[in-house]
Amino acid sequence: MDTIRSRCNTIFNLKVIRLFTAMLLSTILVIALTGAAISKYSIIIKDEAIQTIVFTSENQPEEILAQESITLSPYDKFTFSGFVDNKATITVNRAKRVTMKADGATQVHYIVGGTVADALQKAAITVNDEDFINVSLTEPISDDMNIEINRVTYNTVTQVRQVPFGVLNFPTQTLKKGKTRTLSPGKNGEFTTVTEQKLLDGVVTEEKIVSEELTKKSVSAKVLVGDPNAPTSQLIPSEPIELDANGNPVSYKSKHTGKATAYSALGKRTKLVPGAVAMNLKNFPRGTKVYIKTPNGSFVYGYSEVRDTGTALVNNTILVDLFFNSYRESCLFGAKTVEIYVL
Repeated sequence: MDTIRSRCNTIFNLKVIRLFTAMLLSTILVIALTGAAISKYSIIIKDEAIQTIVFTSENQPEEILAQESITLSPYDKFTFSGFVDNKATITVNRAKRVTMKADGATQVHYIVGGTVADALQKAAITVNDEDFINVSLTEPISDDMNIEINRVTYNTVTQVRQVPFGVLNFPTQTLKKGKTRTLSPGKNGEFTTVTEQKLLDGVVTEEKIVSEELTKKSVSAKVLVGDPNAPTSQLIPSEPIELDANGNPVSYKSKHTGKATAYSALGKRTKLVPGAVAMNLKNFPRGTKVYIKTPNGSFVYGYSEVRDTGTALVNNTILVDLFFNSYRESCLFGAKTVEIYVL
């Protein structure tokens, strides 16, 4: 009896299991058929290297991406192909972070696709033919790319260097030994150099001299220097004049003592040179050759010729007027008593 009851229980349990299994399969089938009916769109999502196929009832790309938990940054973009036979493709284009350095400034941009040239255009950065850039303009941009531009510019520099003036010394008996007087001040000249510079980001890397020119000549200063032995007259006698121990001519026709003054051309053009003197032409005709000195020999004008005259000379107020190259020397001479030896 127990055996019969055991077999009946086993048969009953098997029937229950089979019925449960059949009901479960039916439920799954119903759910699958219901889901297929609801998710009528087939979408391919391409996100960089990742491609996913999803089934959805949504028909807006933003909703589809949100459903799949695909987030976009403010710079990312996507394209939607539209539905064809309930199928579509969404392509996500991720923005790349690009750092650009130029003209002392750094810019960071997030760019979707394109080349280095496109990135520079977006940043409003121009590149000249001679500028240096660390990447090719045609290179596709990549994430965390660094683009650096070094500017090449040219600059023309004009430098003016002073050329110091020289000094022309004129020995004169009109000053005490070692004393000086400036006849005319000197003026520095100018030497101009034009240089072309090549600069890389404002730093000079090359220099080339374009021209060098003396643009202004210097003017020498003229200075009188006291020298008791300096000659005054610039005239040279046809024969040497023999002097005695006191510095007086050994041979002469006549001797005259009187007041001597001095004059100059006052900067005007003249043919006169020191050694030309003015005297009373009635007593000393033009061309008369004389030798002039002070009685004590402290000032020797030297060999001279009568070339001029004047009112004071005609009136015998003075005996002789001595010509000097400069007005300053004539003033320094002043008036002296001299001896005139007619040769």
